[in-house]
Amino acid sequence: MTGQPKRLFPGGILIPLLAAAMFALSGGAALAQLTDQDVAEIPAGPQPIKFSHKIHATDIQIPCEYCHIYARRSLVSGVPPVQICMGCHQLVGTQLAEVQKLKEYWDKKEPIPWVKIHDVPDFVRYPHFRHVRARNEIFPNGVPCQTCHGPIETMHVVEKFNPDFGLMGWCMECHLTIPGAQERKAATPAGPGSTSLKNAMSPIGHHRPNLTDCLTCHK
Repeated sequence: MTGQPKRLFPGGILIPLLAAAMFALSGGAALAQLTDQDVAEIPAGPQPIKFSHKIHATDIQIPCEYCHIYARRSLVSGVPPVQICMGCHQLVGTQLAEVQKLKEYWDKKEPIPWVKIHDVPDFVRYPHFRHVRARNEIFPNGVPCQTCHGPIETMHVVEKFNPDFGLMGWCMECHLTIPGAQERKAATPAGPGSTSLKNAMSPIGHHRPNLTDCLTCHK
C-alpha cells in the first residue's frame, strides 16, 4: 500500500493477524459493532484520540503489557507505538472515526501526541520493571498496575486515581511497609573491618535492598 511501511512489526503480517485473532477470541467482535454514536457518548478527555481503557482492558480483556511493552523490562512502561495500535485496527473497528484518526498518524508516520497523565518529577527514578517483577510476601506475582494507577481498566478517560500520585510521601507509604524495607537494621558487616553492610536475606534466600535509602529513587 502506498505510504505504508512494509512491516508493521518484526514478523511482518503475522503479528497483526494474530492480534486480530486475539480480538475475536476475547470479544473483539463486539468492537466491530461499535458506532460513532457509541464513541460520542464516551466522555471527552485531553487526548488527541478517544482511547478507552475500559473497552480495551475490560470489555476485550487485552493485558496491559500487550500495549505497554516495556513495563517488564525497562524503567518506563512505554507509550504504545502506532504500529501496535494498527496491528489490530487495520482489521478491527475500521468503521470508527476515531480509528480513522489513528490511521492518519500511521499514514503520516507520526507518533500520536498523547497527553501524559501519570508522571513523576525528573529527579525521581521510578523503574517500572523493578515493580512489575517484584516478588515478596505481599506481591508474590509482582506489583499490579492498579496499585499505583488505580482501577485504570475501568476508565474511559485516564485520570489520577490518587491525587498524591508520584509524591514522595505516597511512595513511602508502600516502601515503609513492604517486606525488606526495614530489615537492613539487622544486617551484618560485609567482611572483617568493613563498614559496608550485607543486605538482609529474604525468607527465600535472596538479598533484599534497603528500599528506604534516598538513592533508591534519587540517583
